[in-house]
Parts: sequence; C-alpha cells; structure tokens
Amino acid sequence: MKKHLLIISAFAFVFGWQAAHAQIINPGFETWHSNLAVPTANDPNSGNASTGWWDYNLFNYAAVGASPISVFQCDTAHSGSYSARIETVIYTPASYTYDAPWGVPFIGHNYLDTLGILFNGNVNELTTTFIPGIPCNQNLTQFSFYYKYKPHGVDTAECRVLLVNHRQAVAGGLVKINTASSTWQQATITFVSVSSLVPDTLYVLFSSSSLDRKPQPGSVLWVDDVSVVGSAGINQLLSAESHVDVFPNPASNSVNFNITGLNNTATTLSIFDITGKKINSVAVHNNLTTINTQVYNNGLYFYQLNDNEGNLIKSDKFSIVK
Repeated sequence: MKKHLLIISAFAFVFGWQAAHAQIINPGFETWHSNLAVPTANDPNSGNASTGWWDYNLFNYAAVGASPISVFQCDTAHSGSYSARIETVIYTPASYTYDAPWGVPFIGHNYLDTLGILFNGNVNELTTTFIPGIPCNQNLTQFSFYYKYKPHGVDTAECRVLLVNHRQAVAGGLVKINTASSTWQQATITFVSVSSLVPDTLYVLFSSSSLDRKPQPGSVLWVDDVSVVGSAGINQLLSAESHVDVFPNPASNSVNFNITGLNNTATTLSIFDITGKKINSVAVHNNLTTINTQVYNNGLYFYQLNDNEGNLIKSDKFSIVK
C-alpha cells in the first residue's frame, strides 16, 4: 500500500486528462463523502473514484502510518452549509518516511514531515490510482475563492493553479496569504499565460502552510465558494446588451431563465448539480425558458449557456429550496 501511495504522490502532475468543459466541481464544498480507507474522515467529493476535491486523509489509514486527518468538513461557511477546513499536521514517522517525496512534482522539493493540502483530481483508493486535475478546455483569466486564515507562528497559506495541455503548461498563478483573518475574504489569482495552446486540464492546490518554507503545524485555512472567469473572448460572446435573469431564486418546483441579447443565436442551457454532473440540457433562443425542478433535491445548482460550437457564454448558480 505504501509503495502505491508513493507512486500516486510522486507522479501526481505527470498525467494529463482530455477535457470537454470547465465546470468547477463542488465549488461550494457542499458535497462530502466518507473516505473509503478511513471511514472516520470525510472528503469534499462524491465518493471513491469520483472527480472532485481530494486530500491526504487516506494517510490516516494504519497501513501507511496512521497520520492525523488534515482536511475537515466545517459548518462555518461563506455561503451554503459547509466549507473545507485545512490544517497543517505532523505526519507520523511511518507515513512521512515513505511519502515525503510527494511534494516534488507540486513544488520542486520534499514537503518535510507536515501536510495540510487540498487538491483536485480523481482518486481510486481501491486501485491506488490518481488522475490529477479537472477537465478544462478554456483559457481562464481568473481563479477566485473565499477564505479565512489562522496561521501558527510565522506561516503562509497558498493556492496554486495551473492550466496544462498534454502535460505542458499553458497558464498559471498563485496567491500567498500571510495575514490572519477571522472573517471571510476573497482572494483572486490572475492567470499568467506562457503558451498559446488551448488547455485540457486545470490543476488547483490549496495549502494551509508555506510551500517554500518549513510548514508550521497548527496553521488552519478555511476555503469556500471557488469560481473561475473565462478569457475576454469567451465572455464577449455575451454582448453588453445581453442579460440572464434567473427567477425565482431560490426556486421550488420550477426555475425560469429569461435570456435576452443573443440576437436569436441558438444556444444550449445546461444544468449541473453540485458535483458537476450534468442533469439537464435544452436548446434556447431569446426567450423565457422554464426548467421543471420538481424532481431536484434541495441544494446548490449551476447553469451554463454555450453557443452552438460549445463556447461558454454565461454561467452562474441558483439554489433549490422546497
């Protein structure tokens, strides 16, 4: 088991993933599932072998040293019911002896004996395989999230994002947070482009401690409401006169989308649940479109408008409360 986990960690950023959309999965950290290897731990994803947010809570498993849990479901949220609480913890000797090299592909060096990391990808704990990142074939300009931070001593929380095309960097950026904040603040990363290629994968990594200096056990970072902004060219597909009204919001048995300014251009309206799964898709023009939500569960949902070539026009969220 240790050998397999070492392989997962050491090659985390080596593999690519062909993509078809840029939907952030579980952006509000409302979906949590019990860890397969460590039933006492919850992870912000929809279960084993799902694509979403992952962490190293599985290292709490006795076979890899039973290290402390580092990511927690938290009922203190910027919006909705939950956020992700990331805490820097000290690994047990059995675990970090085998897995200290995990940090090399992320930051270029070992991460010593501490860890407080949340990242995106697809992890299968039964087959001990990991595909990093989420599908994204759009050149993003910004990545934003809300946070609170409680550093222990002199420490710095970080978020690093990277767009790649077949393992080659396309654009990226980072933000460092070194000031304590007991109230929710928004952080925004502006992507710096290094290639004209169209990306296929978005990597995201949150750390409750510095990735360049010795991490301080006990530092805590809360994260909620992740969002992205597409390139200017994509956003301009929705003209200045265009507008989307969503009502009622929250909705109950139905939700209306009043779409104007598309100049009768055919578009597709798609609905996604909190895990990023597409649950409905209809063709629309400049008109009022009503979606029946009687069979939808309470919670947060996302809509996305795309033109007939698949380019993103507009995306936002709405909620169902019955």
